[in-house]
Amino acid sequence: MKLNPAWDLLFAITLLLVAYWYRWERPSVELIARWRRVAFYSALSLTFIVLVGPVPHIAVRLFWVHMVQHILLMMLISPLLVLGSPIKLALNSRNGQISRASRSISRVPAVRLLFKPQVGFVIFLATLIATHFSPLADAGMLNSNVHCFELILFLLSGVIYYYPVLDGNPAPFPVSYAVRLGSLFAMMLPETMTGFFLYSGNKLLHSVTMEMSASTHRLSPLRDQHTGGALMWAMGMLIDSMWVVLAAKDWFANEKRMADLEDQENAKGVE
Repeated sequence: MKLNPAWDLLFAITLLLVAYWYRWERPSVELIARWRRVAFYSALSLTFIVLVGPVPHIAVRLFWVHMVQHILLMMLISPLLVLGSPIKLALNSRNGQISRASRSISRVPAVRLLFKPQVGFVIFLATLIATHFSPLADAGMLNSNVHCFELILFLLSGVIYYYPVLDGNPAPFPVSYAVRLGSLFAMMLPETMTGFFLYSGNKLLHSVTMEMSASTHRLSPLRDQHTGGALMWAMGMLIDSMWVVLAAKDWFANEKRMADLEDQENAKGVE
């Protein structure tokens, strides 16, 4: 199977336009911290590497490379994009049409519903299962267009999931820090178990693709699957731990702010 070069062009143009828009909006003027801007540009750079050039063309033949795409898009790039505060920037855009359109979209009930933490959790989990343990998994490795659809699905489901559990953007629904931390902890289980099943299983889940990988890359079919599972298992735990630590840090910082405000109010009351 070969990947249509048109996908390279589509992804490249989209990413360059997003990067140009983000810079044009002057995010520093909107009080978006430098580290958040770095996170956003890092996410775009990683996305370019994953979706444009040799990596996606190899991924349609090797399962473990496809797993690297999955891990980066769903677990690392998505939260980095969220941390870059793009929705905050869009709502306060320098362009009136962008700002009005963003605000109109944000008021649509169906769109607002997507950013409830429990809805995002279900969407993320369903994507994780469907792309590894359903006919969609095999289809994605047999048809390049389905494969690219999966990549887009990884990115979108990740953004939807991480949006309400990480700070940086206006939230349509209040989400406690306890819920955020609990959600991140809970998601570690299905992610790591997916990697475990792929690594420990003795049955091929993507048989046709595995045969292709064995003949073209001298990698046994089962070894290819095991390598992908090991990457998912190890990298998933490592990356998830980063977001758990960040959410805990935000929680502690919020508690400190609340305590300081309470102390200030008590001081004023004494005066």
